[in-house]
Amino acid sequence: MIKLNQKTIIEELLNGLNMGMVSIDHLLDKIENEKLRNIVMHQRKSYGELKDDIIHAYPDVIDKTKQKLMLEGMVEMKSIIADDAKIAKMLIEGCNQAMINMTHLENESDISSEIEDYMTKFESINKHYVEELKAFI
Repeated sequence: MIKLNQKTIIEELLNGLNMGMVSIDHLLDKIENEKLRNIVMHQRKSYGELKDDIIHAYPDVIDKTKQKLMLEGMVEMKSIIADDAKIAKMLIEGCNQAMINMTHLENESDISSEIEDYMTKFESINKHYVEELKAFI
């Protein structure tokens, strides 16, 4: 088995954060419930703060969103006829996918404790918002 290097792990972590922020950016104006909108705005802020921390700690890592156009198109297509319940479900699915991806990365690599801390924070953010979003599906 080929182990992933630290730089690749950080890039994948940043990609996951970017995917969450891009998705939220495309969904925010479609959310009708003010409480749900506030939760999602806080979720995006949490992602942004974690991303800023990672970029500050690893300034040499390339920050890009893989397949951004495909992601944006998919989010727009799925949200054309979407109510708040469908949007909450989409966000929960995204959080769950991010947690699966982080677990896979952890299992496929030897990571430093610092990177593991960032991955744990990302997972904690996702778990927190899954619980908050459940009330809207």
